[in-house]
Amino acid sequence: MVAAALSLQLAFGIVFAWGAVVPFVRAQDHWPALLLGAVFSGTPLGYGIGTVLGGRLADRLPPRRLCWASLAVLATGFAVAFAAPSGTTFVVAYAGLALGVGGGLALTGTVAALAQVLPERAGAVGGLGSATYAVSAIFQAPAIAALAPRLGWLRALEIVGVSMALATAGLLLLMPALPPRRAVPASRPLLTPAVGRGAALALCGATFGTFSIVNLPGEAGPGLAALAAAALAAGNAAGRMLGGLGADRFGARRVVAAVFALELAAAAVLFRDAGPVIALPVALGAGLALGADAGILSRVGVDAAPDRPNAAFGLVFLGFTTGALAGPLLGALVGLPAAWLAAAAPAAIGLGLLAVSAGRSADPRT
Repeated sequence: MVAAALSLQLAFGIVFAWGAVVPFVRAQDHWPALLLGAVFSGTPLGYGIGTVLGGRLADRLPPRRLCWASLAVLATGFAVAFAAPSGTTFVVAYAGLALGVGGGLALTGTVAALAQVLPERAGAVGGLGSATYAVSAIFQAPAIAALAPRLGWLRALEIVGVSMALATAGLLLLMPALPPRRAVPASRPLLTPAVGRGAALALCGATFGTFSIVNLPGEAGPGLAALAAAALAAGNAAGRMLGGLGADRFGARRVVAAVFALELAAAAVLFRDAGPVIALPVALGAGLALGADAGILSRVGVDAAPDRPNAAFGLVFLGFTTGALAGPLLGALVGLPAAWLAAAAPAAIGLGLLAVSAGRSADPRT
């Protein structure tokens, strides 16, 4: 069951391979930087919608039904984008619908399924699910980069994306028919200060990492772009797992403070020198920070609303996707090299929010 649930995330993780595609799109079709950033940002926008909707449904429906719905949304978006490729269809159908709304439904379905196996390890459940999502780009990005010079970026992306979707559908057939989560009467409103604070901190930790995914591979140069994208993906995957485990062990507050510190240090380094030698190790660090920011969120949802953890998780994840949406667009408007500092500015704000709220919670884990 665990393998079947996690396999769903492999199809949607292709979003993190976009950084390896960008140099080919820029060279072959001359898309402007703002459009390239918008394609990536379309996924977080749709993902926010998908996680909020999926979180509410996951507290009511069997997980397998939600997982199959996510694959149907993915197939619809892919069909539109690859049949009529353009900047508009890639922003709306490929990024927003297929990988965004579909990806949000998939994550909440996966987390709901895994939570029935590991009910006491909310952080590990979210970290494991989102880590699988991120790790797929480690092999997808090099595969696309190898195919693109011969087939063109569009055909390469289509082959890899559709192949992963078909493989995932086959594995999903192995998922057993789990019951929906047992309903617990809500004792308080869902949108509490704890949920709002979690969403705000998740937003602050997401802008720098997503801007890096779009831009760091290009800064590494054409020869190292795929390696930089793979380093970002590897860091992202490891960070999600470590963030989830760390949130269970040390509390989400301490993990997100480390995320902010790492992002500010990486931004300062890239502002001074973003050449090939610097790009690869910083890509790993940026991926770790972005991943840890996402990996803690299922723990945050359970701590903030134990009676409706999936719905709370969806709302908190909306903060993360909002930051992920804003990062590439903010950086494109500012321009390099100052964009590295602009994309990391929310991390500084997040540290301030942590300092202000430090004395308001008796539980350091929240």
